[in-house]
Amino acid sequence: MLRIPSLPLFAWVLVLSGFVSGCATLHLEEGQAAYDELRYQDAIHHFGKAVQRDPEVDAYRKLASAHALVNENEEAAAAYSVLVSLPDATDDDRIGYASVLFKSGEYAQAERLLNAVSQRDPGNDVAAALRRSAVLAQDERRDTTAFVLNPIETPGILSAFAPLRFANTLYFTGAVERNGAKDPYTDLSYTDLYQMPVSGGTPQAVPGVNGPYHDGMAAVSPDGSILIFTRSNHEADKAGRLLTDDSDVNNTTLFYARKGMEEWERVVEIGLSEGDNMFAHPAWSPDGSRLYFSSDMPGGQGGMDLWYIRRNGTTWEYPPVNMGPKVNSRGDDVFPSMKGNDTLFFASDAQITFGGLDILFSVRDSTGAWGSPMHLDYPLNSQSDDFALTFNPDGKSGLVSSDRFGYDRLFNFNIVERPLLVEGIVVDSITGAAIPNATINLLDVVDGSAVALNSDMNGLFQLKLPHGKTYRAEALMDTYFARNLGITTPADPLVREMRLEIALVPTSELQDDEYASSIREGDRFELPEIRWDYDSYVLRDEAKPALALVAEFLQNRPRIEVELRSHCDARGSDRYNQKLSERRANSAGHYLMSLGVPSDQVHPVGVGEGELRNECGNGVPCSEAKHQENRRTEFLIVRTPDTDN
Repeated sequence: MLRIPSLPLFAWVLVLSGFVSGCATLHLEEGQAAYDELRYQDAIHHFGKAVQRDPEVDAYRKLASAHALVNENEEAAAAYSVLVSLPDATDDDRIGYASVLFKSGEYAQAERLLNAVSQRDPGNDVAAALRRSAVLAQDERRDTTAFVLNPIETPGILSAFAPLRFANTLYFTGAVERNGAKDPYTDLSYTDLYQMPVSGGTPQAVPGVNGPYHDGMAAVSPDGSILIFTRSNHEADKAGRLLTDDSDVNNTTLFYARKGMEEWERVVEIGLSEGDNMFAHPAWSPDGSRLYFSSDMPGGQGGMDLWYIRRNGTTWEYPPVNMGPKVNSRGDDVFPSMKGNDTLFFASDAQITFGGLDILFSVRDSTGAWGSPMHLDYPLNSQSDDFALTFNPDGKSGLVSSDRFGYDRLFNFNIVERPLLVEGIVVDSITGAAIPNATINLLDVVDGSAVALNSDMNGLFQLKLPHGKTYRAEALMDTYFARNLGITTPADPLVREMRLEIALVPTSELQDDEYASSIREGDRFELPEIRWDYDSYVLRDEAKPALALVAEFLQNRPRIEVELRSHCDARGSDRYNQKLSERRANSAGHYLMSLGVPSDQVHPVGVGEGELRNECGNGVPCSEAKHQENRRTEFLIVRTPDTDN
């Protein structure tokens, strides 16, 4: 009978401890290999076994990440909750936990985590952006009816994303359930490019472009002659065999093909492939002058960034240009698309987000600079990944992809139009102080409708206006020069808010030598206090203090001369209006001279209806507000000391 030698108890403990430690190490190694090869379910199995034997921080980190990558949010949150309690947990782990909590709608808990990170590291841009997102998501005042979404049926295609409409054809990227080679990340087939009619139908593989591994995320040139798409970088080795390791299959670059008679032809790499860096998600500018794309190539802000190359005739201009820190974040900024040449849409997981990737847009100004990204509201963005938006020709509807129902799906969306919220402030141009109770008159230049409002005690005003309208605005306040400006509301219904600052110059500046020295021949200014009763040229009492200020200005600067120009609207005969305007100009001029202004400095001029500000001429029906625009009194500088030189 075989006898086992007896060992002391502590020796058995050491043996068992070594066995457990060895098992944990083996599972860590197997889990890491599976994770690196994107076999996340295998990685979850091994890391789960590893943490049971040795609750080590890196194993929990990879376990939580693997669960998150396959959208197992409850399991990911459970792993992260243990991870962040461990002594060696990092703020990146806490940010990862917060991101998973977003996908479960646990915004308040995520906000607490992110507050703690921001207190320790105020410069952490990702934590700051996610914290703002958590606050936004909890704001009950936000518009949650801005979009209407409806799923698009893609028969036979289980996972469908990255839609692109060209004419009446819908292109998209898809994967199916089938035997044979599979993507270890999704356990579906490798992705292919598909097409179907925009009106619906059975998807067909795009002819001429699909290879044995990943193909997808296409962009058709504006003239329809070139197809740019993303493909696994599966080149052949020296023996002619296709490379099939996971790093090669999942490392993508951009290819293009030419339009043939029956299929896309002459597929070649575009010239961006660079080592282990990824290039994906192409998008043309509508004028065909630029190709935008995503890449983790060096020189970016972090993660995947948005870049572009220029198209010069039939060639590309290298190197690529990074779109800069206003657009790109420390996270992933991906799936660009254009609406016009100056509005860029993209998805990001490190700016404002309700969870995962959310869609934002940035507008390029007249200087070519891109503005701060603006976030699109629910339900277009959700707690899940929302990405790859493209517009229909009407600019008010389009297509988007989202994994909110598990696998990626395509959706039609329509924008629910809302009036534009205009928020403004009236300030003193010298001190910057708010001006309470200023009057703002707004006139629609097309239909003549008018609205008048006043700034509140903080100089603020607010109103709602239609999109795509042009207005003439006049801001008035006693002791300030009147300010006339044009306001054009954006036509894009996605723009929900507009901010204005109206700076008024105080009339006391007339006494400032620096201001006076800046006045040049041809300058005009108006004083809001100088108004006339209908069909009257009697000077109102409220006009006299303002004219007294002008009188003092002219007396102190005897070499400045002004025309005092009075205008009428077009109602009444031309001759009568000319006489009335002359009498008004003379009335104001005589008052200035009564205050001691020499007559050779003031030249009253009646303009009549000769310089109308709008189309309201003789016989043209117009609103009273439009007629009021034309009844005005201006000071025109006709001579300064510089004139003598």
